[in-house]
Amino acid sequence: MFTRRQFLQAAVTGTAMATTPLAIAANMTQNTPQLSVSQWSFHRAILGTSKDNYPAFLKTLHSDHPERVLQGTLDPRDICVVARELGLAHVDLVNILFFGYHSNAAYLREFTQRANDNGVAFQVLMCDQTGELGASTAAKRQASIDLHKRWLDTAATLGCKQLRVNAYGDGSYLQQLNNCAASLHTLASHAAAMNIELLVENHGYASNNGAWLAMLIERADHRNLGVFTDLDNFFMGGWDIEPERRYDRIQGIHDLAPFTRGVSVKAHDFNERGEETTLAYPPLFAILQQAGFAGFYSIEYEGTRLSEMEGTRATLAYTKASL
Repeated sequence: MFTRRQFLQAAVTGTAMATTPLAIAANMTQNTPQLSVSQWSFHRAILGTSKDNYPAFLKTLHSDHPERVLQGTLDPRDICVVARELGLAHVDLVNILFFGYHSNAAYLREFTQRANDNGVAFQVLMCDQTGELGASTAAKRQASIDLHKRWLDTAATLGCKQLRVNAYGDGSYLQQLNNCAASLHTLASHAAAMNIELLVENHGYASNNGAWLAMLIERADHRNLGVFTDLDNFFMGGWDIEPERRYDRIQGIHDLAPFTRGVSVKAHDFNERGEETTLAYPPLFAILQQAGFAGFYSIEYEGTRLSEMEGTRATLAYTKASL
C-alpha cells in the first residue's frame, strides 16, 4: 500500500495540465463544463480495508471512535491536493470519510485551509448513515432531520454549496413518497436559510426508480430541492433483489433530467479507446443538457482494475471527451 507521501507523489506523475491555483482559476473562467472530483473516488486510499467487513465498519462508524475506520494512507483532507493535481477546482465530499469530525472546529479549519492552499472549493457534501427521512414514524423522521441539520452546519462551515441526501424509508412506495416529501420540504427550507441547495440522489431502494424519485421531488414541492443524478444507480426494487432487475437508464435520465442540479459521473472500467465499458456518457449528457442542466459533473471512479488515481484520470478524460 502507498504511503501518504508516495500517494501524493503518484498523483503528480503524468499530469500534463497546469495545476497551480491561478491556472485552475483561469481554466474555470472559460466556457467549459463545470467539473469536480468526488472524494469517494479515493475511498480505498482513505479507508484502507476497514470497509471490507461492512457490519463491523458500520458499528465502528457509529461508535465513540468513528475515526478508526480511517485505516488508509491518505488523509481525507488531502483530497484537496489530489484535486489540484487533477487540474480541478472543486471537490465533492463524503461525510463517512470524516464522520467523527463534523463538529471538530480545528479539523474543519485545517480542511478549509488545505482547500484554500490548493486553490479548490467544496461543492457538494454527500451524507450517508444519517437515518431515514421517509421512516414510518414521526420520531425517526425527526431524528433523521436533526442529523442532517448537523451536517448542514458542517457544510456551511466548509463552504459547500449543496448537500446530497438519501430518500430512505419503509412501507409502501406511496408511504415512503409522502413521508420523504414532508421531511425533504422541511430540510430544504432549513438549507435555503443557509444558502445551501438540497439534493436527493438516486441512491438505493425506491430512489433507484427514476419515476418514483421524480414524483418525490414534485411532491416535496420546494424550489431549493433538486436531484443529484447518478448515471448508474437505476434498479427496480433497490439493491437487495436477486437476480438484479434494472430500471432503464435512458428512461431514468429522462425522468430526472428536469430536476437535476448535479451529476455523479460513475465509472467502473475502461476499454482500450478510453471509453467506460458499461456506460456511454455522450447520450446521457445530451439528455441532461437538452433539459437545461448546466451544473457540476462530479467524477466518481468505482472500479478496482485501475488504481484510484488512474481510474479517476480515465473518468475525467472520458467525461471531457463526451461533453
